[in-house]
Amino acid sequence: MLGVVLRVLADLLVPCRCGGCGVPGELLCPACRPHAPIRVPGFAVPVIAAGRYAGGLRAAVLRYKERGRHDLADPLAALLAGAAAGLVVPGTVLVPVPSSRAAARRRGGDHVQRLARRAGRRLGVPIVPALRLTRAVRDSAGLGAGERHANLAGAMTARPAPPGAAAVIVDDIVTSGATLAESVRALRSTGWPVTAAAVVAVTPRRPAAAGGC
Repeated sequence: MLGVVLRVLADLLVPCRCGGCGVPGELLCPACRPHAPIRVPGFAVPVIAAGRYAGGLRAAVLRYKERGRHDLADPLAALLAGAAAGLVVPGTVLVPVPSSRAAARRRGGDHVQRLARRAGRRLGVPIVPALRLTRAVRDSAGLGAGERHANLAGAMTARPAPPGAAAVIVDDIVTSGATLAESVRALRSTGWPVTAAAVVAVTPRRPAAAGGC
């Protein structure tokens, strides 16, 4: 209740602006919000994205992830929940892709886990942070598809699966698929059934990278 009161007072003093285009009103306005999830082909498991990493959605994800707009967690988590909704079956748990400690410190917390918790509440699905990084990895920005895969190969480990659980991996963005591929490998190595993945946004994929995972 206190949080709601503070949000109302903040909106009166500084009306919220769209994280995509900046217009006053909603945190993510209809013009910047994708309206239908899309299937992303070419991966080892089914992947559903809420929208394309472009325009207002790209701006909103960047502001949430890199510029401290944590108020955008709710609308972005709603998009993530929409992408994951058709993947949920009895026994499904959401497994967020882990951030490095350095990235989490820089961003004020693990941004994917924050989205996963909110999406899980919307879906009534448990969140299991089963994955962790076991070595340092480079920032993937600016790396090619091959470099991304080499950077992440063998970098994750997973706790064993609870009885009857099946994982839907969740992340903010999918580009080359290197992060998803390593997440799937790590989970399956400890007995997890991995049924699918859901992400907020998918970047355009160049033809040369279209077959990668």
